[in-house]
Amino acid sequence: MPSLQARVGRTDGRRQLPVFLQLPGLQKTHQTQTGRLLRVLFLWNGSLPANSASPRSRKGDLLHLTTRRQAVSPWAMKLSCKPGVAAVVVMLILSGCASVPPDLGRSDVDALVAERGQGASAAVSAEASAELLASLTGEPLTPESAIRIALLNNPQLAATYATLGFGAADVYQAGRIRNPVFSASVLNSSLAFEQDQITFGLAASFTDLITLSARKRLSAGAFSALKQSIGDKVLHVTAETAVSYYRYVSAQQVAALRRQTARAAELSARLAERYFKAGNINSRELAMQQAEASEARLTALEADAAAFAARTSLATLLGLSVGANWTAPSQLLLPPGGEDDLASVLELARKSRLDLASATTQADVLADRLGVVNWTRWLGELDLGVETEREPDGGRLTGPTLSWEIPIFNSKRDDVLRASAEMQIAVAEVRRLAIAVDNDVRLAYAELQNARARVEEYRDELIPRRIEAVAQAQREVSYMLIGVFELISLKRQEYEAYQGYLESVRDYWVRRVALSLAAGNEVPAVVQEKPTVIDVQEFVAPNEPVMDHSMHGSMNHETSKDQVEDNGDTP
Repeated sequence: MPSLQARVGRTDGRRQLPVFLQLPGLQKTHQTQTGRLLRVLFLWNGSLPANSASPRSRKGDLLHLTTRRQAVSPWAMKLSCKPGVAAVVVMLILSGCASVPPDLGRSDVDALVAERGQGASAAVSAEASAELLASLTGEPLTPESAIRIALLNNPQLAATYATLGFGAADVYQAGRIRNPVFSASVLNSSLAFEQDQITFGLAASFTDLITLSARKRLSAGAFSALKQSIGDKVLHVTAETAVSYYRYVSAQQVAALRRQTARAAELSARLAERYFKAGNINSRELAMQQAEASEARLTALEADAAAFAARTSLATLLGLSVGANWTAPSQLLLPPGGEDDLASVLELARKSRLDLASATTQADVLADRLGVVNWTRWLGELDLGVETEREPDGGRLTGPTLSWEIPIFNSKRDDVLRASAEMQIAVAEVRRLAIAVDNDVRLAYAELQNARARVEEYRDELIPRRIEAVAQAQREVSYMLIGVFELISLKRQEYEAYQGYLESVRDYWVRRVALSLAAGNEVPAVVQEKPTVIDVQEFVAPNEPVMDHSMHGSMNHETSKDQVEDNGDTP
């Protein structure tokens, strides 16, 4: 250690200052910390410099008062020239350089989320939040308003944002060195004429000062990775909210259709009772019609329960009560005109996926940490300080102290192995996520294309064929070519096709949300000038005069079509 001691004792010829006081970090000291240091150094004099209250002059005061002996007491001047005091001074000053974002990094997370197509969820007061919630829930929800409510009101999301405090705490801690340790001892002399031996010491970790820059860099990188990870969780919550919204709207449509189907089945059962009383059908056929009506009622009840469950799921994500007075529309939009190509979505995912970005940042941090561990393991714990001792004869000894952990028996190879293992795990995780991003996008894109194809098949092929079959059956019933219950069976199959169509449209929007989540961003699509909605009433209300005769027809050989129409038994 001779070279270190020589550096500690060397002074600048012009200012007569220890070299530590010439460090650049001292010149960049925070003004508040400098002011505190002045009060500590000059408390022994009982007064402060006249201009010490001025932030602009504190640095100059510190240098000025440590060079001019007449400005301070001999005791303070003596300490200012000691290398140990200089080291402690510098460490105290540099330990106050780190700062924590006032919002703990939430604005950075909101910016990441906003860049990926979701509205920011900036923290607002309780009153402003209540007003915004009342405004958003006062009208029927849309996918966008539902996501805004979730970002503002979801309790799970609030807990996720709160974890930013852990990362901010690590940043704060990394920018500080450990508090200095004050020591004192009083030793009684065995001789009556000698004074007690009194010793005072002050020591601080010089290792913390040396590694301060590296620790701040590592903590800042880890904090960035945490913010990216939280942003990814926020996007998952928005995706879950959108999916729950589409499922709830679709469940309402299916429930409405099932209620209409149950009503039609009930009318069919009543018609079968009339046929049975007229002697045109036997008891087996009557029981079959009544059983089908009961099954339709059960299916309608199940659809109502599913709709309420979907509402509950959405309410949970919104942070609202399921019994609160909020509504959602009862129609889903038809799919847009087209999708972006797969190559563009893959490129978007590689740039936008926050879980991949977080893993990459974490791997970079751990690689940097491995390098830091490699060189700091030879440093050991190094404490510098100053000690003053009053001897029994009245003399005083004052000088610097040094305590150094010499890495001879334990070179901390275990720390290197742990850091290396953590880095390798992080690199493997990046590779896994890179493959997962590609596979997730390809799977979600294929499922979206499949959902679109099913929608088109229902819309362009199955439903028109079902409608045509029912219309033809009505004409055949009118000419007494088939029985009315065959017509009823065909109409029931038409309703089944309508339900499949509604569910295929729901699946399309769910798959589209899944593709956006896989891409980590909103996926562009061909926007329609006038978006079209699906109305269940269009399915159950006939549009052509011929449809007014569904389940009417020639009924049988003894009941005319006109008689049934007069009774109003149109399902």
